[in-house]
Amino acid sequence: MTTLVTPAASDPGQNMPLGMAPSLRPGMLPGMIPPNTPVPARRKGWWRRNAVWLVLLPVAIATAAGASSFRVWAFWWPVGLHLEVDRAAAGGTAHLADEYLDMGFDVPERANTTVQREIAATVTGVEQVDQLPPPAYGDPVLIPDGSVAYEVRMHFAAELQTDVSGCQIILVAEDGTRYGESASDVLGSSNRCSAPDAEGFISEQPEWDVTSYVLADPDAEITQVRLAFGGPEYVTIGLP
Repeated sequence: MTTLVTPAASDPGQNMPLGMAPSLRPGMLPGMIPPNTPVPARRKGWWRRNAVWLVLLPVAIATAAGASSFRVWAFWWPVGLHLEVDRAAAGGTAHLADEYLDMGFDVPERANTTVQREIAATVTGVEQVDQLPPPAYGDPVLIPDGSVAYEVRMHFAAELQTDVSGCQIILVAEDGTRYGESASDVLGSSNRCSAPDAEGFISEQPEWDVTSYVLADPDAEITQVRLAFGGPEYVTIGLP
């Protein structure tokens, strides 16, 4: 008996010289994909690939905004006058109590310590003047055109060695406009709350009087005096 043996079909690409493409399978045209060739899965769209991050995006934005607003608050709040701690009517006494970091310039033993400052203030007079007194140093100061000058007299009481540097004596108009927030007055004096004969910025007596000069608009109706040391705390005192 003669047995017929059918040769095994060979791989179209087997034993093919390099650089030559394999022949098409029977019944296939160029560009057709063989039925046993896996079709690549369709790639997900951008929205589906990033769905989780899109959901978390508002949370991240809110968190960043909250952190930023906290930094702005921490920077803004200590600067300026935002907290009225006491108010006195005309002729009355207001008490200002605040804390500050003492650098020890005038009292070395208080260097780098937090100190509680307490001072009682009374406004004894606010009057408009036609000219300013000569400053302690330098040439006479003229009242600028379009401005008027006020002489503000105050009485203070505090414990000895109370630091009064950075004192602000401010005039407030009826419409809320404030004049004289600088720590130096119009004459250039930076010791606005120190006694006239004081050598430094600490009190040397339990009670003393000061006079400070403030420029304002001619049509401003001054109604109050504020005392502060850089803020945010301040006291308000009515005019006598």
